[in-house]
Amino acid sequence: MGLSPKEMEDAIIKNLQDKTGKSINEWLKVLSEENLSNKKEMKLCLKEKYKIGHFQAQTIVKLFLEKS
Repeated sequence: MGLSPKEMEDAIIKNLQDKTGKSINEWLKVLSEENLSNKKEMKLCLKEKYKIGHFQAQTIVKLFLEKS
């Protein structure tokens, strides 16, 4: 059986450092410094400027917006 959405999110967060070179907290700081106004812009920035995957970007943005 596959992972639940929460398990998938936890796995993405756990693997961010190895896959991207940055921890979740570092990515949250990156987004904060980008000063973007909406979710779509944030995801696009992470994917295009920082070359990370869709699900990684989606997870980072979700957590960023929850903390804002």
